[in-house]
Amino acid sequence: MIFPASGDVSVLSTENLSYEINDKLILQGISFSIQSGQVLFIEGENGSGKTTLLRIISGLMQADEGHINWNGKTIEDERIEYNQQLTYLGHSTGVKAELSALENINFFSALSGLAQKENPQAAMKRVGLDSYQNTLGRHLSYGQQRRIALTRLMMEPSQLWILDEPFAGLDKKMIHDLQSLFVKHVNEGGLLVLTSHQHIELDRVETLRIKLEQ
Repeated sequence: MIFPASGDVSVLSTENLSYEINDKLILQGISFSIQSGQVLFIEGENGSGKTTLLRIISGLMQADEGHINWNGKTIEDERIEYNQQLTYLGHSTGVKAELSALENINFFSALSGLAQKENPQAAMKRVGLDSYQNTLGRHLSYGQQRRIALTRLMMEPSQLWILDEPFAGLDKKMIHDLQSLFVKHVNEGGLLVLTSHQHIELDRVETLRIKLEQ
């Protein structure tokens, strides 16, 4: 699927985002702009506010100051459109303990309300979990749960991916495959915002970087 279908360029931007907890300033004056075909890599030590920034950009938290814009309008004004175009993966896998691996994937897919790009069985095979379809979430390792969550990138037709430490709990092959998926997504007109403690090489894509200080 090529994004956006209309051929227009989509833009995600922030203006002077600030956030504090208990009078401690976690984020201050964060501004950036990325568009279709670009990656934003957010760097910083633990405690620098990377996860907080991603959650604010995703609309899961509210900044104390500043604005987040999607295609020139605030995400509050474009909430439905923004949510449909967004896939956010945080530290928590979101896997339900009482559901099987396949049922978890179908649950995630139903939440988006959009047509699947790929069927669940094919997605499970791509992440190496095709023999775990009927395994309950409580019996999956953290790495396996991460793979279940990552199938959302293969199935949801979202344009904007916001990913917090997406390589956590993955082996070298899966990390390589995931990087290839990132390149494909961005080269087809998607946008990617991510954090990672691991070195990332995304060939043939334009990567912007911002570094958060503690």
